[in-house]
Amino acid sequence: MLIEPTASANVTSSTGQLFGQDGLRGRPLGLEDKLLLTTEEVAALLGLSRSRVYELLYAKAIVSVKIGKSRRIRRTDLEQFVASLEDDE
Repeated sequence: MLIEPTASANVTSSTGQLFGQDGLRGRPLGLEDKLLLTTEEVAALLGLSRSRVYELLYAKAIVSVKIGKSRRIRRTDLEQFVASLEDDE
């Protein structure tokens, strides 16, 4: 299952320099290129609030990893979460 991004992952510094450029392909990196997502990116992809994403993480409905003080969600874990959802019919 492929989750389509709704926002770009590029970041512009205070000097206007664009970060997140893929020098090999010469195009900006998007969410589809990222292996680890922030809670804000997951919230945008799922159409949920950041608080709701944290609730899902706390309930272990979505698996996450911690890198230093940062919490990240692997794209594959997010895709497994979405695949596990049932239709309400």
